[in-house]
Amino acid sequence: MPIKPLPPLNSLVAFEAAARHLSFTRAADDLCVTQGAISRQIRHLEEYLGRALFIREKRSLSLTQTGAEYYDSVQQSLLLISSAT
Repeated sequence: MPIKPLPPLNSLVAFEAAARHLSFTRAADDLCVTQGAISRQIRHLEEYLGRALFIREKRSLSLTQTGAEYYDSVQQSLLLISSAT
């Protein structure tokens, strides 16, 4: 079975970290990049998927229902890749 086009891996890694921390700043620290880089990767992923993954409020970040479901799949997939490696 051919693999369908995938979103950029960097966007998936940024999404996993941001969803795990519920913070773009903490995700950036975790991945040693800027908060702006995380924000751009998330925005790029949301555009690719055509769906919002986060609810952005003034001082908080939470996952949408779609984001929560996607996070579970992405996290498991990245863990499998990590284990295989």
